[in-house]
Amino acid sequence: MTVYEHRQTVTAAAGAVSAIGLNIPGGLIRQVLIRANTDTTVFRANLTDASALRRRDYGFHTGEINDTNLSLAIAGSLAINITNASPNDTFAVLVAVQE
Repeated sequence: MTVYEHRQTVTAAAGAVSAIGLNIPGGLIRQVLIRANTDTTVFRANLTDASALRRRDYGFHTGEINDTNLSLAIAGSLAINITNASPNDTFAVLVAVQE
């Protein structure tokens, strides 16, 4: 089993930012980790594919989303959108994909 991890640091402005224009040739997303720099930052996030179809929505979270209960098949590009961030913050983003 081969697992690839993509990491990126992004900063939200006006409460929103898109992260990772990751192009996945085909695989299963096994983990999505989004961690705000500040533990008290409240935000929402979603995963969107190349056709702008929302593949996964995360409601409001404080500080961190660490979704390890994924087995989401995907091929093509993937974007992670962080929205409603209050206050604006810097986020560490990790996506782990099993080939």
